[in-house]
Amino acid sequence: MAYLAFSGSFEHSLDGKGRVIIPASFREALGENFTITINPTRTAVAIYPKEMWDGQLERLSHINPMDKIGLQYERYLMSVSFSGNSMDAQGRVLIPAKLRAKIGLTRDIVFVGLNHYIEIWDAEVYARMEAQTEEDFSSLVDYVYEKYPS
Repeated sequence: MAYLAFSGSFEHSLDGKGRVIIPASFREALGENFTITINPTRTAVAIYPKEMWDGQLERLSHINPMDKIGLQYERYLMSVSFSGNSMDAQGRVLIPAKLRAKIGLTRDIVFVGLNHYIEIWDAEVYARMEAQTEEDFSSLVDYVYEKYPS
């Protein structure tokens, strides 16, 4: 499967059962089998295509069973990760109640394409973060170009 990047942001709503319609532009890249988990900063739900999640699992497979810190991370991540998900015929997916509660997702949410995975934010939290990011954007650009030169 060719790599397709996720980009853009889209406002949607969770229904009463915790389902949401995946934006049409994300569906092909997401594929038919994906993992729903928490993002690395624990501020949003993350959805990884199978190939990208397999890369995360490969990294975890190198944790030494005697490494208490590594195992603590792996244990937590795996406890908030739900694999084998797919969209229904309407392009909807169920966001597990455990993740909705941990992130504090309300009815209004925002999908954000983050290159190799998707984030789902509570709309109010995302609006605050986006406003702060816009205010800090120049320094963020400097940081990224200094830390990650091409």
